[in-house]
Amino acid sequence: MNRVVARLRTATLSLRTGFSYTPGLFTGVWLTALLAIAGAGGRIVVPLTIQYALDHTLLHPTASEDGHVLPVAITIGAVAVTVAGVSSLLLNRRLVRTAETALAQLRERAFAHVFALAPGTLDDRRRGSLVSRVTSDVDTVSQFTQAGGVTLVSNLAQMFMAAAVMLVYSWPLALLVIGVSVLAVIAMRLTQRVIARRFGDVRIAVAALYDGISEMLHGVEVARSYGMTDLVHARVDNLIIGTEQKLLRAQRPLAVNMSLGEAASGVITTTVVLFGAAAGAGHIGWLDLTAGRLVAFLFLITFFVRPLQFSVSILGDSQSAVAGLRRVLALLAEPSAAVPDHAGVALPEGGISLRLRGVEFGYTPDTRALQRIDLTIAPHEHVAVVGETGSGKSTFAKLITRQLVPTCGEIELAGVDARRITDSSLSRRIAIVPQEAFLFDRSVLDNIALGRPGATRRDVLEVLGDLGLREWVDGLPEGLDTAAGIRGEALSAGERQLVALARTALIDPDLLVLDEATSGVDPATDVRVQQALARLTKGRTTVTIAHRMITAETADTVALFHGGRLIEHGPHDELVAHGGRYAALYGEWAAMNSL
Repeated sequence: MNRVVARLRTATLSLRTGFSYTPGLFTGVWLTALLAIAGAGGRIVVPLTIQYALDHTLLHPTASEDGHVLPVAITIGAVAVTVAGVSSLLLNRRLVRTAETALAQLRERAFAHVFALAPGTLDDRRRGSLVSRVTSDVDTVSQFTQAGGVTLVSNLAQMFMAAAVMLVYSWPLALLVIGVSVLAVIAMRLTQRVIARRFGDVRIAVAALYDGISEMLHGVEVARSYGMTDLVHARVDNLIIGTEQKLLRAQRPLAVNMSLGEAASGVITTTVVLFGAAAGAGHIGWLDLTAGRLVAFLFLITFFVRPLQFSVSILGDSQSAVAGLRRVLALLAEPSAAVPDHAGVALPEGGISLRLRGVEFGYTPDTRALQRIDLTIAPHEHVAVVGETGSGKSTFAKLITRQLVPTCGEIELAGVDARRITDSSLSRRIAIVPQEAFLFDRSVLDNIALGRPGATRRDVLEVLGDLGLREWVDGLPEGLDTAAGIRGEALSAGERQLVALARTALIDPDLLVLDEATSGVDPATDVRVQQALARLTKGRTTVTIAHRMITAETADTVALFHGGRLIEHGPHDELVAHGGRYAALYGEWAAMNSL
């Protein structure tokens, strides 16, 4: 009993969760129910008029002295068919419109939630799966709604009404029909669990296929250049074959259920005909069925059994839809890192200071990329963060911009706990320029204007002028209207970085983080990038993840990371004079550049 109660509670919680993300799905449920009843009632009236016509006119012409019986029956049947048709049309349109609107809202919520996921959860390995949840998984629910869900509502109403009329006509035969149907449903329910589990595996396989294809498409140039095309094809083929096998495995129990439905329908129809014939011949005295009632009863059996067969035929779609919906709801249940305006604190106006106390971070529970970082950066100070590859520099940059959340310790920006800063304030006051600038398949103007919603062409030109980039943009094939291409492929690496710098300048942040922003810049563009950086960092708190010691020479202070620890911190000249690890690194760099 306790187990049953627990299951009911779990099911109720799942339903509430699903409804909360599709608030329009059950709007006007009473009108929907009335339309379903009207449609089903119109269809049920037809066999009743047939029975009445058979018993009172066609089979017993002398028993009726009223010549209007047949016209009246035909008229009632015609009206019933019209009512059923109109009601079904309105019901279908209503359910499809309501369901598709609710699913569109679900898709929007899922897509918006991806941007609010906890920092560190949106990595390359999950992007294919996330795309699958927002698109393919919601599509399975939509396809089920259009193909079967809408008709199922009408058919269920028809089934219950047919059962009620059959009980009035002949309760023994009605109980026989219902009994055989119940046995068939029990048998199908046993295989339904297997079907649900296997369609859950199908959705996982589809997500893995999305992941694999996404990864291969991103690395297509590498695969070509290294002659790995056959290997890539083989890996994708394996994913496709794996998905095919999961689908075939899910279809086997589904075929069993369809056979059960067909068998139940055949057994019910044959039994009723045999009993009806025996009653008509006088062999069964307790069964009172006229020929008209028997014909009507056979029609009612069709109206009762058809929903059962229909539910079997769409069982696969329903299980796939349920599996897809669960994956979408699981995404929406993942923790959100968004800090809305009403739940957080805005950064105070003016320069932004940084303070880290005992900050640690690990990408896995057993590792630490950063250990016990204590650092204070004053407003308008320029700090160069240096260190060998893997020392924790980029992790540090992501922590102070809240792309990652520290495992322990505290980070304060302008005296405010970073975890409490609102998203709007963070995006307006803090900017990071990564190693590789991401550009959208739009014009250079559009990519720069993304930095400030509502920015005009004049605003963009002013920013380019402030950075000394007007000559560069005028030299592009179509100026500001030059297409950047997919991921900015129409521009060089240096030009993409210039666009990113202009976009950042348009934001006008108070804290600027440069994560090796010049590491991939070609020599021809390096001078422009350096000049733009010098103007962009002026008067702002700046943290530069530096790969060249010349950046450290011009910074106010230098922070040296090694093995995830901050081991030296201070002005460049003092660190060189101290003769520690930084002095050794600087000496090696100076020696290499003197050659």
